Amino acid sequence: MAVEQLPAQQFFGRVFMPESSDELGTYEQAWQDFTAAGYFDQLDELAETPNRTTLLVFSPFGTFQYWVGSVVPMDVTVPEGLQVLPLPAATGGQAEKPASRLTSAFPVEMNFNKGLEVIEKAGYPLPSHIGQTDHPYFLEQYPLNDNGEVEKVIYTLYINEDQLEGYDEVE
Repeated sequence: MAVEQLPAQQFFGRVFMPESSDELGTYEQAWQDFTAAGYFDQLDELAETPNRTTLLVFSPFGTFQYWVGSVVPMDVTVPEGLQVLPLPAATGGQAEKPASRLTSAFPVEMNFNKGLEVIEKAGYPLPSHIGQTDHPYFLEQYPLNDNGEVEKVIYTLYINEDQLEGYDEVE
């Protein structure tokens, strides 16, 4: 399957580094703190579809940023206390599967690998080194239905077909 065009959008939330994870490799405490601070209540008002989203931003050096928050349209302003990461219009792959709950209590590596598996089974190519691409982004998005419940998870991987191989060394 050919990659598709992804629209420009924004991610509002808070960023955490790997050292913020717990001994199991989860960011469950970050999710609990974010929710308790009332940030999702604010974000639900701004999003076209209220969502609970993890955004991973990979570096070429083997590390990543872990973001907790929501995907929102480009024309809204970030609420006080939150950070913004503009996501450009770019090519990528998007696939979904049924879900009944968030998996924030699971290790980030397990969720990431599950997302890549779903994206690859949908027929999209996977970059060998996501941190060595122009848009090193992976999203695990849980849209909420009208009752505020999770029914599915949408995995999105930014993919530039000209950058599937990466490079061997960082200079």
